[in-house]
Amino acid sequence: MKNFLSVIAFFITVFSFAQDKEFIKLKGNIPNNGEGDYNTLQVIDNRKDKTIGILPFGEDKLMKEVSFQNGITEDLTDWYRKSNLKGGKQDLVFVINDLRFSVKETGEKKNIGTMNFSLQSFVKDGDTYRFLYKKDTIFRFSHKDVSDVMVKNLHHILSLYFEKTFKAKPLKYDLNPTDVSDYQNYVNHFLAFTNEQLKDGIYLDYNSFFKQLPEEGNYILERFEGGTLDRAVKTENGKKKKIPSHKIFIYVENGEAYKNTFSGFQKLHKKENGFYLRTKPETLFPPQYNLKLGMMFGLVGGIADALMEKPKPQSIYLEQEICIDPMTGEYDLQYE
Repeated sequence: MKNFLSVIAFFITVFSFAQDKEFIKLKGNIPNNGEGDYNTLQVIDNRKDKTIGILPFGEDKLMKEVSFQNGITEDLTDWYRKSNLKGGKQDLVFVINDLRFSVKETGEKKNIGTMNFSLQSFVKDGDTYRFLYKKDTIFRFSHKDVSDVMVKNLHHILSLYFEKTFKAKPLKYDLNPTDVSDYQNYVNHFLAFTNEQLKDGIYLDYNSFFKQLPEEGNYILERFEGGTLDRAVKTENGKKKKIPSHKIFIYVENGEAYKNTFSGFQKLHKKENGFYLRTKPETLFPPQYNLKLGMMFGLVGGIADALMEKPKPQSIYLEQEICIDPMTGEYDLQYE
């Protein structure tokens, strides 16, 4: 009888545990409108914390552990395999550094959900890897059932991430497996980090800035009466070459860098692990951008509407450090 009760207790425990799981479902096809066709997807789970989150669900606030049905590696590779039948000679590699959900109950109609998201993409050819895309940021959600919103919409965010990856062109230099597992390891070698002072000049894209390759020639910065930058001009063999300010990504003057934004050029600051703007997120994009996803993927507002509620977190309007990713040139918003 005692053994029988033990068996019953065991099955009740297993059943209860199974009921306290909330599974992430990767629905739909992954759109591939880019140039990248890959044979398979390989997933490297590099997360220190393998738990995605234990969150409150429903009106009863039942605590459930959020997880993938068969594990993050198997579910992602299976989703990719079902959606991409073109094939290719090279393999696509995802390195997952972080994926965590948390919820802050506000006591009001809408609670705040936070999704830590850190993912890198590489193309693998033999024993070499070439960087494609990455996103290392934090998503914020505002909704009454915010746990449910995050779980049900992760596949949308991952689909957007795939789309950016497919459109990305591989970097020309090769990486080894150690570099793939430690992103900061190869970023730290960029001259913008290692040189004591930045080179004066104009930079037309993020790649030239972080590698410290300004446009060749002695460009003079010309300004309007109010001091706003108008253009950069150089004279060579009696001919003038003019580059308007809207084409300049960053300019450096007297060792100080200034980043082109929707609100004009803003001073770029440097810290140990990167470069950042000290500004309000709302100053970086035109009004039609949805800042919550626009900051992450550079997308206009309509695409984000299905993913999260309209109310913006108050931190959108507060000054904060907004980093510029040296491998993509995109803003990475970290809520304070």
